Amino acid sequence: MSQFEPPRFEPHPFLRGGHLQTIAATRDASNDRLRPVQHVIPVSEGDSIVLHEDCPADWTPQKPSVLLVHGLSGCHAAPYMVRLASRFLATGRRVFRMDMRGCGAARPLSCNLAHAGRSDDVIRALDVIAEKSGEGPILATGVSLGAGQLLRAVGRIGKGDSSRPTWFGRLSSIAAIAPPLDLKRCSINMQRLMLRPYNYYFIRALLASVPPGVRQRAEFQRQMKKRSPRTLWELDDRITAPLSGFDGASDYYEQASACRVVNFNPVPTLVVAAADDPIVPAGCFTDDLGLWPQSTHLIVTPTGGHMGFVDRRRRCWIDDAVDAWFSS
Repeated sequence: MSQFEPPRFEPHPFLRGGHLQTIAATRDASNDRLRPVQHVIPVSEGDSIVLHEDCPADWTPQKPSVLLVHGLSGCHAAPYMVRLASRFLATGRRVFRMDMRGCGAARPLSCNLAHAGRSDDVIRALDVIAEKSGEGPILATGVSLGAGQLLRAVGRIGKGDSSRPTWFGRLSSIAAIAPPLDLKRCSINMQRLMLRPYNYYFIRALLASVPPGVRQRAEFQRQMKKRSPRTLWELDDRITAPLSGFDGASDYYEQASACRVVNFNPVPTLVVAAADDPIVPAGCFTDDLGLWPQSTHLIVTPTGGHMGFVDRRRRCWIDDAVDAWFSS
């Protein structure tokens, strides 16, 4: 794996353990810097995604452009998306925050669901960014589900399962924060009794944000006449998988997991996870270090929770780590 020395992470002394770290990072972030322009981007099956672009006044086509991809039940306005966008904008990078199909501004533009296997949507977003960004380098950061999509996208290109885009050589670096590498393992982990509150939160948020076009589908309406799913596995088995062309949750997890292709990834990549992440088991990253190619630098911190990493100043250390990686 590649060599990289990240900034030191000193966790907040009063935010001990993965659960507190996970919760602490959900506080709102200031978006005073951001004045985005929206771009509606058609994708497959008649759906669209949306890119929210912020461009520094002194940006030129030789400077970097950055794609940010959100996590499960998130959108361009999620606190981590706002924080990272503001950080990159302040350092002179053009920033594009992506709304997955059915999420954020793309919610009314989709008749299908976002899921971990939608890596082609990430490639489509990068197609548009490449067209708009001259010849400068392209960077990309994914968080949680978006990190899995990003890793799956570059891995499939490296393996030859997806065609190599003309801009691929310009994709100079990517970062993946807490990616659910092995979807089956993550879903089994989430069935533990102590994690039922997370299931309740995600199921409630996901069902509340289902796009109108999906709500009108007969299969969705049929499933909603039954009792509400109690675990994410049940949600994926009853709704995500059948509405997305998979033969149940197991088939969805097998086909959509990034762990199947990450060893083919040729792009310089930073992967960051926490040993106490309550959602993504740390073993997904460390049980088989042969999973990672030389182009990838893996960091597993002792604490940080899921997308938390709140430091002694109550700032999210991950912002510093990703910025340092892109600047190295």
